[in-house]
Amino acid sequence: MRSRNEDMAYIGGQTIRDDSDSFEFQIPDKGMKFGAIVCDGLGGRADGDRASRMACELFESFVDDLPEGLDANEMIQHIKRWFHIANESIMTAAAGNGMATTMTGLLLYYDQAYLVNSGDSHVYRLRHENFRLLTKDHSERERLNDSSAPAHLMYNCLGIEDAFIDVTPTRIVEGDRYVICSDGLSDYVDVDEIERHSSSAADLLHDALAQGAPDNVTLIVIDFMA
Repeated sequence: MRSRNEDMAYIGGQTIRDDSDSFEFQIPDKGMKFGAIVCDGLGGRADGDRASRMACELFESFVDDLPEGLDANEMIQHIKRWFHIANESIMTAAAGNGMATTMTGLLLYYDQAYLVNSGDSHVYRLRHENFRLLTKDHSERERLNDSSAPAHLMYNCLGIEDAFIDVTPTRIVEGDRYVICSDGLSDYVDVDEIERHSSSAADLLHDALAQGAPDNVTLIVIDFMA
C-alpha cells in the first residue's frame, strides 16, 4: 500500500527487491560462505530504499571478502568491525537526511553459523517442531516492555550514531527451517500462522496481504535438507 518499497533482501549472492526467486544449493563437507539478510529502510525518513540497498550491497562485499580460518570469537569481532564501517558509510552517504535501515539474517561461515540483527526485523527457526523467534527487537516497545509504545520506534539500526549489531553463534541442524522477514509480515501475521505456512514464502506473503498489511513485506525461507 506504500508507493515505494524500502525493503531489500540479499541471499546467496543476489539482491532482491520487488521480485522473487527460488533455488537449491549443495553445502560442501567443509562448509561455505553464505549470507541471507532482510533490510527494511525506515519509513518516515528520507531514502530508506537507498539505505536498505546499501546495507545489502555492503554485506554482500563483506561475505565475499571473508578470509578463511577465523574462529568463532574472531568472526564475531570481524562482523562487528564491518558493521561499524558499514554504519559510517551509510551515515556519510545520508549527509544528514537521516536515512536508516534494519538488518537481520543468517551468515554461514564454513562449519559455523551466526545470527545477525540490528533493528526490528525477525529471524524465526523451526527445529524438531519447535518454532521460535531467535532475534530481539531493538524497539522502544521491547526496551520498555510496554505494549502501548508505537511499534515503529527503534533505538538501534544501521544509519544512526552508536548503532550496534547483535551477533549470536548458532549451529545448523539437518531439517532446520529459517524464516527471515521484515515487520511487514511479523507485525500483521500471528506467529502461529507464520509457523503453519513457514514452508512457503508465497503463502506467508499472501497471509500478510490478506491482513491488509500497509507496510512492505519481504521474507526469506531457508530449508536445510539432507
